[in-house]
Amino acid sequence: MADYAADAPSSAGVAIVQRNGTASADTVPAGCTLLVFNSGAGVHNVDLAIGYLFDGLPVGSAATPGKRRYAIAASTYQLVRVPANYGDANGRVGLTIDGTATEIKYWVIGA
Repeated sequence: MADYAADAPSSAGVAIVQRNGTASADTVPAGCTLLVFNSGAGVHNVDLAIGYLFDGLPVGSAATPGKRRYAIAASTYQLVRVPANYGDANGRVGLTIDGTATEIKYWVIGA
């Protein structure tokens, strides 16, 4: 598991670091934006953990309780805003990838 900080844009420009998907959950800051690229030949699901409960129950769909799922089509980029209220007590959000995780590349961008 890797805990990634967000790269903050500036008026002078800044290089952003490409992250590679891993088989275990990485974490990103709540409130950041992700640029996700699927370099594989098939769809990959990227799940963000929702770090709170509503009435004692995990938030999310019946298929993915406690998570928000994004289907990333092959050879495409997707922008994902990570809501601030998804963060756990430390302000971190778990990110997991199905299938061949190394086919997912992503960039963590600050506000």
